[in-house]
Amino acid sequence: SSCLAIPRKQWYQRRVRGMWKVPAFETKTIQLSSNPPVDAKFLSTNRHLVVGYQDGTIKIIDLKSGEATVSVDTKQEITCIGVSPDDKLVLTGSPLSAAYLVAIQAGKVISRLTEHPAGYRPMETSPSDSVEHVVFHPSRNLVAVSYTDNKVCLWDTALQRLRHTLPHPDGVVKSCWAGEALHLVTCCLDGVIRVWDVDQNQTIAEVTGHRDQLLDMKISDNLVVTADDSGHVKVFRIS
Repeated sequence: SSCLAIPRKQWYQRRVRGMWKVPAFETKTIQLSSNPPVDAKFLSTNRHLVVGYQDGTIKIIDLKSGEATVSVDTKQEITCIGVSPDDKLVLTGSPLSAAYLVAIQAGKVISRLTEHPAGYRPMETSPSDSVEHVVFHPSRNLVAVSYTDNKVCLWDTALQRLRHTLPHPDGVVKSCWAGEALHLVTCCLDGVIRVWDVDQNQTIAEVTGHRDQLLDMKISDNLVVTADDSGHVKVFRIS
């Protein structure tokens, strides 16, 4: 069986995280913070859950006991989180164009990944540059960070430095690695799915068919499922 971890939205004012066990449909509610959970990811064993809270706190929760085994305060509002395949690192996104790399075992922030200097604050008239999504490569020290200001940045997590920037015509809401290869699939607000060869820093395919902003996507083998703001869901095949 498997579990789905679903954050309750802030407007529910319940500050809890609900879990549904599939296919038994058993439920469990964990409440460990007065702040709303924003995102959550399972560790590879499926016995622990990493939860990012809006106030900047990350908690590693033992699903059997319901208690937090690790708690780290990144001191920055969290918009999304990602977990490395070896369960050693967590990356959190923030509204101010920065991502924070957390070492789980050490229980602390080890790096701030951003193109901006410390203390950066955008002007009120500047477009949003929030981090929308982060995803680790399944086998390399590489993480893709998607931003609302029309780009995806590829960061080397071992060297903690920027490797490439992939420009887009609009904000990017999600990125997914296509298997073990250095091919990245990006989901953009302009309604286009793009496949990138990140070694060459160029697109190798574009998939169109939506007439509205894309909100989410999921990859399974060579199929991409997308959902847009008008309520349409489409399935595309990529080679």
